[in-house]
Amino acid sequence: MSSSRKLSNEEVAALLEGLEDGALDVGTGVLPGKEYQPYALGNDDANLLGDLYTLRLINERFGRQFRNILLPMLRFAPRVQTMPPETKRFDEYLSGLDSFLSLTTLRVDELKGSILATVPARLISILVNSFFGGRGDSAVTRTSEFTPTEERIIQIVMEGATKTLSEAWKEVYEANFDVMASEMNPAFLSFIEGNEQVVICSFVVQLPFAKPAAIELVYPLQMLKLIAPLLRSKVQRIGENRDENWATRLRDAVLQIPLVIAPRVAEPTVNLTQLLRLQPGAVISIEAFNDIPIYIEGHPLFTGRIGEKDGKMAVSIID
Repeated sequence: MSSSRKLSNEEVAALLEGLEDGALDVGTGVLPGKEYQPYALGNDDANLLGDLYTLRLINERFGRQFRNILLPMLRFAPRVQTMPPETKRFDEYLSGLDSFLSLTTLRVDELKGSILATVPARLISILVNSFFGGRGDSAVTRTSEFTPTEERIIQIVMEGATKTLSEAWKEVYEANFDVMASEMNPAFLSFIEGNEQVVICSFVVQLPFAKPAAIELVYPLQMLKLIAPLLRSKVQRIGENRDENWATRLRDAVLQIPLVIAPRVAEPTVNLTQLLRLQPGAVISIEAFNDIPIYIEGHPLFTGRIGEKDGKMAVSIID
């Protein structure tokens, strides 16, 4: 335990005198001769989120469902590859963007902020081309603004993305994403300051007749700090938010599985001598129309009785 005793005036004066006449070496502090760099407490925000394990899981859920948004336009389910989150300065991220692309700001009230969704113009042209029966290898024909058809495609993609994103976040944090604004040129984008850190989540769409295209979600690091413990945790909540639609679809699919019903009318027995004498025209007597077992996929589950209904042979389940 450290002592709480204060230095007396005489002791303070002796220390100051020693510093002035050189009796005390001022270079005897912590690790003398080492180089140091300034550090501001609280500014190393990236380390607060760890390896973003939970955000990776959210991205994987989003990537699996996002392909269903593109399916009606591409007329096939593309492969969407989820890339690891990357942290960098926002101005550095903007410098790597094309001068013409779809930039949509999504409001997240629960996190008191907003995120940015980017879609390359080339992918939008491909979606329009495929939607109207093309092969999906269209190139960008305009570099200043989107056509009304392209704007409608962007709207459809963003509407689906916001719903899918809310579902992907639901098991970790209840957050609703809503479209707030859109832009086509990064130079006119109003999002956050350029020196702020952001987390970029990329989703690469694999296309059979064109080069892959990446859709990106950009989270301000300052916004994610609000739920940093959740994003660092590798233990996820299970069962609190069940996917009722998935459970219903699974139940309906199971109920539609065809099963073979096989009533066994008789099972006579013969010895080996009789078996060797069997030939076309031989007659084996059976006890018909007694209670018979009914097999479902090879398992005896019911007892029935052979009869007739509407002029056809039928079996009635009696037990």
